[in-house]
Amino acid sequence: MSIEFSNVPLAPIATIMAALITALISFVNLTLSKEQKTSEFRQAWIDGLRVDLAAFFSSARALCRVMQEARSPDNEDEDVARFRFTADQVGKMRFEGADALYRIKLRLNKAESRHNELNGLLDKVIQTQNKINQEKGSDYTLALQAIDSANSCSQDILKAEWERVKGGEKQFKHARNIVIPVIAAISFMLFLVVLVNPTQADEAPESTIENVIEVNANR
Repeated sequence: MSIEFSNVPLAPIATIMAALITALISFVNLTLSKEQKTSEFRQAWIDGLRVDLAAFFSSARALCRVMQEARSPDNEDEDVARFRFTADQVGKMRFEGADALYRIKLRLNKAESRHNELNGLLDKVIQTQNKINQEKGSDYTLALQAIDSANSCSQDILKAEWERVKGGEKQFKHARNIVIPVIAAISFMLFLVVLVNPTQADEAPESTIENVIEVNANR
């Protein structure tokens, strides 16, 4: 049994295909809109984390230098005394450092291995400083090295997150890559239907593929 394609009504087929294409294009637009909003949130997260990291590292390094100079044999040197921090300034640095530290920790994701690594390195900074302070030491080299290690790890995380923003969110990218080829395939099928049955092309409804694309382009 053969089917005469010339007798197949074009209008219902065109209507169904045009409606399907409209739905798919709407889905792509929604997906791209959500992706853009997610990327904006991620960029805000990156900017906030960078600010908090800078505040913590600068406070931690300054506190190392303060204690190192205070316990140095040359602590009575005129240059050292001139740039020495007051007790109030030291207290402010300690508060700002602790505040930044916990803002950083609240931003980190326990499901990310690099985030867990950074969290451990931040704890090591605090533990190393506390140990030197408790032992009344004057050599803060290990504490400064711990700060540099945490800083290096944080740079890798910030870079990875920025690359994710540039490349797009994975799940939305997958959806976009699937739907667009489907739209192209349906459009091609509609073109073939019109090509096989040209005598009914004028009977097709106004919501053809051209009109669908034009409507979505003007959104």
